[in-house]
Amino acid sequence: MGFEDVLRKAQDGDPDAQVAMGYLFFKGDGVVQDRREAARWFYLAADQGNAEAMCNLAHMRAHGEGVRLDLDKSMELYLKAADLGDARAMFNLGYMYTDVEGLKDYEKGFYWYSRAAEAGNIIALYRMGVMMEEGIGRDIDYRSAMDCYTKCLEGGFPKAGYRLGKMYMEGRGVPQNYDKAAKYMIKAADLGSEDAMLELGKMHLTGQGMNRSVNNAKKWLTKAAIRGSAEAAELLEKINSGELK
Repeated sequence: MGFEDVLRKAQDGDPDAQVAMGYLFFKGDGVVQDRREAARWFYLAADQGNAEAMCNLAHMRAHGEGVRLDLDKSMELYLKAADLGDARAMFNLGYMYTDVEGLKDYEKGFYWYSRAAEAGNIIALYRMGVMMEEGIGRDIDYRSAMDCYTKCLEGGFPKAGYRLGKMYMEGRGVPQNYDKAAKYMIKAADLGSEDAMLELGKMHLTGQGMNRSVNNAKKWLTKAAIRGSAEAAELLEKINSGELK
């Protein structure tokens, strides 16, 4: 559907088309970027009960993009969207309660992450795992954290594999087991985790959980360094200079 068709539908009051217009102006996709105009279209859709538009406006209110920054209004819009079943709004509420100064309430944050996870948001499930593993706003619960991470890893979320690997490496909630740690690190690295690639490089240098191999260490450290790991780059430099053998 072309721009003129979407515009015509939006002008006729179609909320989905209004949301589409909002995205076009927000991103500057085929039109001059105009966050105020984006907000106008989102508001038109939100007034008709469109949860996606409400969630977008809440984000814009939280960051002062195209509209005045207003955290109270942002939370109000997120709550409305969440009550309509919008999983992204549920996750963002969790984030606001766990990460935004002045709004922090870990119990509420965990509640909204759990709602988002039930609606299929894998990052919300991962954040629940982190909160349970680290005892953020609740008692530490390693077993439940591992259950969350396992489900996230099955869903292809690499950070969860890294977390599971670290728990086995350090013996937190489970007996220390370098072989299992290596298994999870490899899964996470194959999914793109820079941290897991770095850890695998270190494990090949020490021989923990796998055969000691400088060549394999260099392979994983190079992958991590390419993705921006300063520690991996430093270790590679030490290997290449002969400081590490």
